[in-house]
Amino acid sequence: MPLASFAIALAGVVVLCAGLPWAVACLLLPALEASPGARAVNWRGSEVMLGLGIVWMAWGGSALISAWLLEDLGSPSSVAAVLGTAGVLAVAASAFGLVDDAYGTGDARGFKGHLTALVRGRLTTGGLKLVGIGVASVAAARAVAGFAEWGESPIGVLAAGASVALSANLVNLLDLRPGRALKAYVVLALAGAVLVGLSAARVAGGSFVPVAALIGVALLGPAVACWRYDLGERAMLGDAGANAMGAVAGLAIVSALPLAGVVAFGAVALALNLLSERVSFSAVIERVRILAWLDGLGRPRSPDSPTGPHDDGASRYDGNGSAGDGSLEV
Repeated sequence: MPLASFAIALAGVVVLCAGLPWAVACLLLPALEASPGARAVNWRGSEVMLGLGIVWMAWGGSALISAWLLEDLGSPSSVAAVLGTAGVLAVAASAFGLVDDAYGTGDARGFKGHLTALVRGRLTTGGLKLVGIGVASVAAARAVAGFAEWGESPIGVLAAGASVALSANLVNLLDLRPGRALKAYVVLALAGAVLVGLSAARVAGGSFVPVAALIGVALLGPAVACWRYDLGERAMLGDAGANAMGAVAGLAIVSALPLAGVVAFGAVALALNLLSERVSFSAVIERVRILAWLDGLGRPRSPDSPTGPHDDGASRYDGNGSAGDGSLEV
């Protein structure tokens, strides 16, 4: 990509994928604050706004336009395909998450609970999200299969789709403290940007830096827009944000991995999802000093903040709209 085209593309991505979500977040907060039904009590008893995850829907549209812009300016077709597909996936995952945020009751928990309810003829909002995000993830994997190393084989598409869905749920499980899911997303998004850049450079023979920079800026845009509200305990991302974040980051990662890497990534995501059924992530984080430091970095502190190792969010509302982090809510 010529330097002039890269500069134009970067400016466009900054405006569309960072500027627009930032503007949406700024305009959204006053509307949420004016709505009595958009309030909840967070993990330490503070009142916060619900609905911040809607920003990812706005980002989805911006990502689609950015994908068109990148392709028109000479970026590798694979990069535009990944970003455009990520935009559609973000809208779908956020929509299903928003339904669960608004109407979820928490009476059925985990894969087993939602599937059992479905067998008995009752579709829970968690079950709807499980099916919806699962189908959307497989469709997204199919959309980028032509540019991925694992190709268009059914095994590759299904493995990639499952990995994306598991990634969506994993980030959602981390949304139990302000900023925790967002920090995890930043790490995964940066990893995805690096992998996409390496893949594009290897396949197209171009430069790694422009592609990684464009994808990185695009993926981090909504995180920057929501950072101060989520970490500052003013609003919750909820399932609408956390599921979208995990799905988008997961898609970027699997699109640039070989089949063995996709399977390994999916296996780790599955193991962590299953582990959450028996182990409190919050308790583990609080016991490991470096994780506790990273988790609390930037978060406001107050004298009444619960810091004991046994506090796993079970007594207060958390970012998943559930009682604790031991739940599978794809």
